[in-house]
Amino acid sequence: MAEPALALRDHPQIIDLISVLEQSGLQKQKEEVQALVGYIDGMEEKLSQMMDEMKEMRMEVGKLHDKGIRARCSQLVDTVEGKVRQTKVMVSTAKENLISSAKQMVQTFREKGRSALCHAAQALRIPSVLSRMGRGFAHAEKSMGQLAVRLDAMREELHQAGGHIKNAGLALAGKEPQESKELSADKGVLAKLRSFVLYCGKAFSEMDRDTALTVERINGGRSSVKTELQGLKSAQAGQRRQAASKEQAR
Repeated sequence: MAEPALALRDHPQIIDLISVLEQSGLQKQKEEVQALVGYIDGMEEKLSQMMDEMKEMRMEVGKLHDKGIRARCSQLVDTVEGKVRQTKVMVSTAKENLISSAKQMVQTFREKGRSALCHAAQALRIPSVLSRMGRGFAHAEKSMGQLAVRLDAMREELHQAGGHIKNAGLALAGKEPQESKELSADKGVLAKLRSFVLYCGKAFSEMDRDTALTVERINGGRSSVKTELQGLKSAQAGQRRQAASKEQAR
């Protein structure tokens, strides 16, 4: 069994860098590094949890008896997993880059002093790094919304097909066909898969917002237009999810 990866906050190079920044009186730079470290550790934890839940979802899909439906659902899960892995690579790359930079910065300080360390810390461009990662999470969230639409179309297609088969049986028995009832979203693996896709979309949205909040904290608490828009967007998305759930429960 593989040992869990070392958290960034516990990495020797990061501990050395934070210590050197503190000793040099570079408080702002120290706080920026600490903010990025806490952010990366938090994102890694959330993405690992999503991967664990992905395994459970695959097991649910594997229970489907119809091979065609199982294959289509597996493809959807593959797409979700691809997006989660893509964001994991993005976070891992930022982690590795920071560890490498930390080692170089400590060495720079020892060889050239405080002024060179200050310049190296500014060269990290932490707000820019965070903004790029935020765009990655926003793109992943958009992809989950598109997958949910595809999944709804597939569920409706299967529902209608089931209704036609049932009416064909009634016709053969000399009985009147029945109108198709509204699709129930609360039963079956497809409903669980839909809930999982929406959960992933919500998680990516929260990660995007966490990114903006971290940038805001680094900037001294100044709220950006993007942060405010994300807050409004999250509230509206929550209202839409509640409305959809009520509509499906009818």
